[in-house]
Amino acid sequence: MLIPQSSVVNSKPLSQLRQASALSKQQGFSLPEIILGLGLGVAALAAITSVVGYGIGVNANLIASARLNEEVSNVFSLMQRDIRRAGYFGGTIAQVTDPDTVVNPFAGLLTTSAYAGEAANSCITFAYDLDNDGTLDANEQFGYRLKDEVIEMRQNALLCTDDNWLALTDDSVVEITGMTFTVNSVVSGGVTTTSVDINLQAELDANANISRQYATTLVVRNYGS
Repeated sequence: MLIPQSSVVNSKPLSQLRQASALSKQQGFSLPEIILGLGLGVAALAAITSVVGYGIGVNANLIASARLNEEVSNVFSLMQRDIRRAGYFGGTIAQVTDPDTVVNPFAGLLTTSAYAGEAANSCITFAYDLDNDGTLDANEQFGYRLKDEVIEMRQNALLCTDDNWLALTDDSVVEITGMTFTVNSVVSGGVTTTSVDINLQAELDANANISRQYATTLVVRNYGS
């Protein structure tokens, strides 16, 4: 059987058309499309890097701020607890019973001063009956002061102007840029109420932009001038 010539002749162009159509569908991105895609990818990567870097910076600042707060707030709380005890006398009951004979040796010792070169009233000294025996001993005379951007604690009944106080803060971590004590006494109805204002400023040694200020007023209930 003979195949019509028209069918043989027309089959070749149809096959070629199909191959050309298939090839056209398999073509990739054009050069402008690739360049545009790369540009968008780089921009997205830069944005992600910026966000991650910002997050790391914020986290580092939070850690540094927490370190500053922990370092200073612990000392600040210690000072408050200690100063509140100023003037405590273990023989209070005996003094009330016989005020003419029994005298409180811890009274009248709450004073402010300063180490040489430091701001006025940056040192406070006081005493209280630590062992409750009614006798004033050297280890019952306390105090706190600012010296060379460090908070120091009194020991061995030293004066504000003496050396060899005990350092409570580390100036390689935290710098105490200011600290003052103000003693206030108010008489009402024949009763004297004594309070102490404490103001403290501190900053991180590695970053002066991270700083804190602490302020409080506390009543010294045991104190009698």
